[in-house]
Amino acid sequence: MRSKPPTAQIIAVGSELLTPTRLDTNSLFITEQLNRIGVQVERKMIVGDREDLISDAIQSAVESAGVVFVTGGLGPTADDITRETTAELFGRPLLFDEAIMESIEERARRFRFSVGENNRRQAMVPEGAVVLPNPKGTAPGLFLREGGALVFLLPGPPRELKPMVREQVMEVLEKSFPVSVHLTRHLSVASMAESKVDALVEPIYRQYPEIQTTILSSPGIIHLHLGCPGTSSEAEEKLEELSARIKGTLGESLFAEAGQSLEEVVGASLKREGLDLATAESCTGGLIAKMITDVAGSSEYFRGSILTYSNELKKTLLRVPAALLEEQGAVSAAVAEKMAAEVCDVTGASTSLSVTGIAGPGGGTAEKPVGLIFFGLCCRGGVFSKQRLLPGGRETIRLRAARFALDWLRRELL
Repeated sequence: MRSKPPTAQIIAVGSELLTPTRLDTNSLFITEQLNRIGVQVERKMIVGDREDLISDAIQSAVESAGVVFVTGGLGPTADDITRETTAELFGRPLLFDEAIMESIEERARRFRFSVGENNRRQAMVPEGAVVLPNPKGTAPGLFLREGGALVFLLPGPPRELKPMVREQVMEVLEKSFPVSVHLTRHLSVASMAESKVDALVEPIYRQYPEIQTTILSSPGIIHLHLGCPGTSSEAEEKLEELSARIKGTLGESLFAEAGQSLEEVVGASLKREGLDLATAESCTGGLIAKMITDVAGSSEYFRGSILTYSNELKKTLLRVPAALLEEQGAVSAAVAEKMAAEVCDVTGASTSLSVTGIAGPGGGTAEKPVGLIFFGLCCRGGVFSKQRLLPGGRETIRLRAARFALDWLRRELL
């Protein structure tokens, strides 16, 4: 196996992943874990629940990669054929594993579901394969050595796959391949366009050809990944030097240096300052509150949110005057400020954010086009507003708006 280069390929099995309603997120997680030990992913693919497609994909991957991941298709139903297809491809008979069956039956007793004949399929193991126990589900993982490669068959549900990769797969890989350590830095930037970020930092990172710099963009957030192979003090110094120069150039727009989310950073700032927060949302539909409460422990600083999608609720719950709505319109700086001030008063919070706007696709006018968003902030005794015209479709506009609001608060708390 060591004759193969430590490259990897990932095959996601599942016809549902070829539809617009399901995404393959497992490959992103696996790639992140592999990169930590210097294993590079050279190809990812998605195949439907057909034996010929699965077999061809695995055969091709084994011929060119040192590590092959196949995710999904290990369940009890008729279309879960990864296990059987792999066994047939490699000419390995399937053997019944009593210990797996006992584990499935014990889980069934604990969670009160019945075990059917189809569950016995999950206890079948290709000859020579090593079983990876799955405490989160009924489908165990498997790994086998074939053609000089390590082949991992892993369950599809992320809550089952992730702990299996962290706690079992990585141990196998670290024992099987020489680990190539990469020094990395992850810098995160808010409220700045990708083109502007690159224009500012490209002249800097070009001076460090030994460091790989990758810029990744998402709505309202830009991530800079800096990577340098090796662990020498010289490599560490170069990486620190580049990181420091980039931070100095980006200034307050840089909000994290270790992969923290924007909402985590805002939460930490609120705790540090002894402040609490409430939100009043219209066009974002509660997205800001969701992002904040996605952070464990947010109850320490988040009071709650008032979602006033209609003008009637703006008037009754947030006491926005009817005359103000008539004169300025719901999408206006004055209404955003009133929403921010009133949600502080109603909830007793020391700090608040509000947002009102037009997320589209309809509802825009020449004076107030789709993407026009007004933000309100009540902080340290003052009430303020900002206006932005945000690009993108409906969901992108909502996400940009939520992130802009959080970033505005973050900057105020610096």
